[in-house]
Formats: sequence, structure tokens, C-alpha cells
Amino acid sequence: MKKLNTEELLAELEVPFPVDQVLWRVTNTANNRTRGQVVPYADPRAYTDRLNALVSPQGWTRSYETVTMNNITRTKRNAEIVTGKILVTCKVTIDGLGTHSGTGEEWADEDNAMTAAEAQAFKRACSCFGLGRYFYDFDAPWVDIDDKSRPKKSPTLPVWMIPENWRKGQRSSGKAAVSSQPPAPGSGASNGTAVSSHRNGNGNSAGSAAAGDKGRHNGSGNEGPKNGAKSGSTAAQSQNGSELDKRIAALQETVGSKLYRWVMREYGHANQPHLVRDIQQKKKILDVLESATRGLRRMEVVLDRVPEQQVSALLAKLQAPPLSEIADMPTLVQVVQGLEGIVNGSHPSAA
Repeated sequence: MKKLNTEELLAELEVPFPVDQVLWRVTNTANNRTRGQVVPYADPRAYTDRLNALVSPQGWTRSYETVTMNNITRTKRNAEIVTGKILVTCKVTIDGLGTHSGTGEEWADEDNAMTAAEAQAFKRACSCFGLGRYFYDFDAPWVDIDDKSRPKKSPTLPVWMIPENWRKGQRSSGKAAVSSQPPAPGSGASNGTAVSSHRNGNGNSAGSAAAGDKGRHNGSGNEGPKNGAKSGSTAAQSQNGSELDKRIAALQETVGSKLYRWVMREYGHANQPHLVRDIQQKKKILDVLESATRGLRRMEVVLDRVPEQQVSALLAKLQAPPLSEIADMPTLVQVVQGLEGIVNGSHPSAA
């Protein structure tokens, strides 16, 4: 197994999961119970498979600390019941990257409460390293649901949530079995603390190892350099790409997180610059972000010259959000042009 450096490892941890490992959970339902809001997630075994493939089972560990709380009153199915709560803290350590922790909780009277709380804690700890972090950037859509509150049809994943090898049709030949229903754990919760720790060894199938290897190359299918000239060219591209990544990331604070994410998804089909492999795509992203920076500066210049009432009228006419929440370039362009039109007397709102 090739040992990845820190930058490479962090980049591979952030690569989205294969499409067939993405599951859907209903989080909110409409009053008539026919529509629900769904969010994507992956089974904990997909996380362990990725870690095993990237750093080997010996390259990472996790530990759990569990605390239970009793005699808590909650409302369930329109009736008050006395139950408890399970609180879990998971610590994940990856050799060379350090340790991060995450927390999970579940009502003790729910099915598989311990498993659910442990899974939540584990995945939250992994997200601190970038693994599965992209799930938190997804805007949950509303879909039709059946009488068991399950989506009748899974939503289509946006391009930025699909790994490059899937976009190119290079799907893995197999994968570890992933179930949306975890096995029932042992029960028996009472007030107190329990700590467990283990190395993560078996259970990594050949199919998931192949998927991890393809994930590491991100579906490019390119072999390594075969002569000195190609090697030098590859190194130069890598350095150039790293510089572009730094310049792109530096503009996130300037343009704001929402607009930054929109540009990344629209022009890079990714949520982080180092996940964009093509240099020309990186340059396009940088150009758009710099354009957004100039647009925001133009907006600041004219804002002092436009009465607040006219600003509100313009936003209402354009059906735009508040200025601080503009999340896409077309809206920014319209707002800037509208404000400048008011100042120059060429926009209807100036009347």
C-alpha cells in the first residue's frame, strides 16, 4: 500500500462516497405525511472501508465513551413517557493526522439506540478529518414518501457529490455490503460510563479495497510518469495546483461561505479546491471568485448612496435574499447592476 503524505491523505478523505453507498433519511414530514424532507448519509461501514483502504486497518483507531441518563420525560406518539438518553463520545485517531472526537445521542426507548448514537458520534468525528463532511453541505429537498415515511424515489445527487470515477463510468466491481438497518446491539443501559477501544482490522473485502484504490486515483486511470520529463511536468503541475488551491481558499472569507460554495460546485463540481483535479477548472474558479470580489466591492461603494428603502424595493423586485446572504453569481450581478442603476438614475427603483 502506497503511503500518502498529509496533503494527499486529507484530499482523499474528502472524496465523496460511491453513489451506491449513499442512503437517504427522512428528517421532516409534511402535515399530510405524503411529503418529506430527506438528507443523504452513508453507513458507518463505508467510513471504515475508506479508512482501511487509505491508511490500512492498523493506521487508525477509534474509542467510545458512553453515558446514560435516566428518568427523562418525553412526548412520543402524542403521549408522555419516562425514558432515558444515551450519550456517546467517539474519538478517532489517524496515524499522522491526530485525533478528533464527535458526539452522538439517542433516546433509550428507540430501536437500536446504542448503535445509532455510536454511529452518529463516529461519523461526526470522521467529518473533522473531512471524511463525509460534504453531507453537511447538502440542501435537503422535499420528496414524496410512502406510508412508512420512506422516500418513494431517491433524489438525484448533484454532480459535486459524485466521485470522479463514477462520473466517468468507472464503477468498482464490488463493494462491502451496506445496509440501511444496522444490526441490533446488546441492550442494558443504566446511569454510568462505559469505555471501549479497538483496532479496526477485518471486514475489508477485496471489492471495497478496489473501490478505495480507485478512490485514491479519483478515477483518472492515468499511470505514473514514465520518464524524467513527464515527472518534472507532473511536479510542476502539482505545485501550480497547490498555489491555485491556496489562492482560491483565501477568497472564501472575502466572498462569504455561501457564495464560495456555489462557485466551487458550479465550476469545480467539488466543495474543496484540492478535490478539483483539472488546472483549467481551478483557474476558472479563481477567475469567478475574483470577479465576485470585485462585484462585492462595487456594491459596497454604491450602498452608502442608496436609501435603505430603495435597497429593499430592489431586492423584492429581483426576489433576492438580503445582501449578506447572496449565494450565487447571477443574483450578485443583478443586485450590483440594480444598485448602480439607482445611483445613475437608470433603474426604475430610482423613481
